[in-house]
Amino acid sequence: MPELTAKIRVGLDELGIVRQQFEPLISISPDATVDVIQTSAACAMLHSFYTEIEKILKLIARDWDGHLPSSESWHRDLLVQMAHKTADRPPVLSVSLLEVLKEFLAFRHLFRGASIALMRWDKLQPLVARVEDTYEHAKSEFEAFATFVEQQSGRP
Repeated sequence: MPELTAKIRVGLDELGIVRQQFEPLISISPDATVDVIQTSAACAMLHSFYTEIEKILKLIARDWDGHLPSSESWHRDLLVQMAHKTADRPPVLSVSLLEVLKEFLAFRHLFRGASIALMRWDKLQPLVARVEDTYEHAKSEFEAFATFVEQQSGRP
C-alpha cells in the first residue's frame, strides 16, 4: 500500500506546518498576560493540531483496518482502535501517546462547544506547552507505522 504511506507522510508534513505555526505561542511564558487574540490563536491552533493527527488516524483506520468507528463517541473510539493491535497490524499509538491525545481531544470537544470568551491562557498554556513533544512522539509513531506498511507491501 504505497499510497497509504504517501498519505501518512503528507499528513505528517501538514502536521509539521501546524506545529511550526505554534512557535510564537510556545514561547509565551505560562504567567504572561495574554490577550484575546493570542488566546483565540492558541485555541484555533490546538484544534488544528489535533485535527491533523486525527486525519492521519482516520486514513489508517479506513485504508488499513477497513473501518472507522461510527458511534457517537467515534473520536475517542478511533484513538482506542489505533492503540490496539489487530491481526494485521501492530498498535499505531503507544499507551503514552494515547493518553496525551485524549487530552487534546478533550480540548477539541471543549473548543467546539464553548465560547472563546470563556477560554483562559492559564488553562490553555499547559496543552500548548505539550505540542512540541506530542508532535515528535506522534511523528515517530506514524513514521514507524509507515515503515511497517512499506515492509508489508514488499511481501508476496
